[in-house]
Amino acid sequence: MKATNSPSWAVLLSALAIFLIGCGKPAPNIVSGSVTMNGTPVEQGEIMFLPTDGKGVVAAGPIVNGSFSMECQPGDKSVKITATKEQGIAPDGLPNYVSYIPAKYNTQTTLNAKVADGNNDEFNFDLK
Repeated sequence: MKATNSPSWAVLLSALAIFLIGCGKPAPNIVSGSVTMNGTPVEQGEIMFLPTDGKGVVAAGPIVNGSFSMECQPGDKSVKITATKEQGIAPDGLPNYVSYIPAKYNTQTTLNAKVADGNNDEFNFDLK
C-alpha cells in the first residue's frame, strides 16, 4: 500500500479558511457611554442599537449606574432605551415594575447614532 502525503489538501483548506474569514461583516466596534434621565444616571436598564435599514445584527446591552459598553457592528442605528422602577405591589403580591423612560426613547424612538467603521465610539444620552 502506498502512503501519500498530499499537502495540496491542507493548502486548499487553509486558503478557503482565510478567504471565508476575510469575507462577511466588518468586525464589531465597542460602543460605550452614559444614559441619564433629567440629569440623573439611569440605575438599571437596557440599550439597543438597531440597524436603520432593518438588516444586520441588533446590539443590546445593560445599562448599569448610568453606563453601558458592548460590541456593535458599524453603521447607522436607531437607539432604544428602556428602564423600569418598582412602583408598589401588584395584585399577585409581587413587585409592580413600570417603565419610566418616555416612548420617544424606546417604542417610538427618535434617537439615532452612527457607529463608525473601525472605531470605538462613545455616545452619551441625556433623556428628558
